[in-house]
Formats: sequence, C-alpha cells, structure tokens
Amino acid sequence: MDKEPNDPTNDDLERAIISKRVLRLEERLDRLEGGSAGSGPAPHPAWPFALGCIAAVFGYLGMGAPMHPYQYLFSGLLLLLAYHRGSLRLPKGVWRRPQVAVNFLTLSQFFMIVLGGGVRHPLAWFKAPAVVKDAPPDGGSWYRALVPDYNVQWHGIPGLSDWSVDITKVQAFLLIATLAGSLFRFSGFASITALALLIISIPVYLSFTWDWVVLFLICGSISLYLQARASGPHGAGRW
Repeated sequence: MDKEPNDPTNDDLERAIISKRVLRLEERLDRLEGGSAGSGPAPHPAWPFALGCIAAVFGYLGMGAPMHPYQYLFSGLLLLLAYHRGSLRLPKGVWRRPQVAVNFLTLSQFFMIVLGGGVRHPLAWFKAPAVVKDAPPDGGSWYRALVPDYNVQWHGIPGLSDWSVDITKVQAFLLIATLAGSLFRFSGFASITALALLIISIPVYLSFTWDWVVLFLICGSISLYLQARASGPHGAGRW
C-alpha cells in the first residue's frame, strides 16, 4: 500500500525523538545551573553591602586592621578567582565598586585569621642579669654619697633576645603547601601542613577578641552567600 502524505516517516520520528532528548538535556542543565541560585528573587544589593560593612567593623574590633601585604595579596587573588569562576556575581550600576571594595576588605580580614602572625620575638624572654649602680638622690646623706646602692636588672642579649621571625611568611608557606597538597590529592601531606599551620597560629588566636570575630565570620559569610545566590540564570539581570 502507498503511504498517505500525512503519515510520519522514520526520519520524522527520529527527529522528534532527538528533539525530545535535547529538550530533556536542556532542562537538566537549567536545573543544575539554577540549583544554587534558588527559586526566589535575588536580594537587593544593599543587603550584602550593608552586611559586608558591618562585618568589616566587627573584624576591626576583634582583630584590628590588616597589616601585612600577604593578607591583601591572597584576598585579591581569591576575589579575582571568585569573580572569574562566577562564584560571586558583579552587581550592576553604582553598587559594583563599593561592593567589590567591601568584599576585598572582608577577605583581607579573613586572611588575618590564617596569616595574622606578624613579626614575633620568640627569644625575648632570654635575658642576662646585670648589676646597676643607683645614682644617689639629691640632698641625701653623706653615707649614701660614699656608699651607693646597687641592684640587679635583667637585660636582653643583643643578637639573641632581639631575634625576630616573620610568622606571616611561615604561615603563607604552610598555606601554599596545604593548597598544593589538596590540589594534587596528597591528603597526608596536606593534613600535616594544615596541622602545622594551626599550631603556629595558636598564639595569634589567643590575641583575638573572639566575641567580635565570631560576629565578623557570621556577617561576612551571609554577605558572600547573598551574592552567590544570584550567580545562576534566575538571578542574572536582577543586579
């Protein structure tokens, strides 16, 4: 029997099947890309900016201002990587530069926890005794002028007591070694360097005011999270 003109051919069926598969793949990709963005609307850029400013204030109260160039260097590299990979979305309009500056400051303060050792004098306690002659007081007795008083004072040893170590450089070396071990999946090596980084940072942690540091971590994390929520297709164009 001859086929009617409206009957589908094998080519038409194959095309329909292929088109359905393509649509299914596109739907799956949309779900994967939009999974982190959430179904709700993107927050107004004022919210992450305000939380970032509050976090910067809390960080200053708890840790002070970043003082070492490595803290700014690692902060800038991490921020560039986050924007390049799309983990953080750049806000549009007048919010862009202020938000980038606040993110940079927040990450710099975060790296104070990891790279905030500074310059330390580990042998400052090593001192030697010295006998010092006290000057007689004005208007004192003749006995004090003839027989002065002596006392023992402890003085640092030049070249030993004033020996300093830049702990921040050691922390940076351990941090890079930990990241390299994680990148190449050397879990044992990365665990050892991370433990060494934690141990060498304990004196720094004891100098922090942790009531403010915890508030800094909470506000800074929420600020970055609100920016990351709008990185998917649902949040594109809203900022």
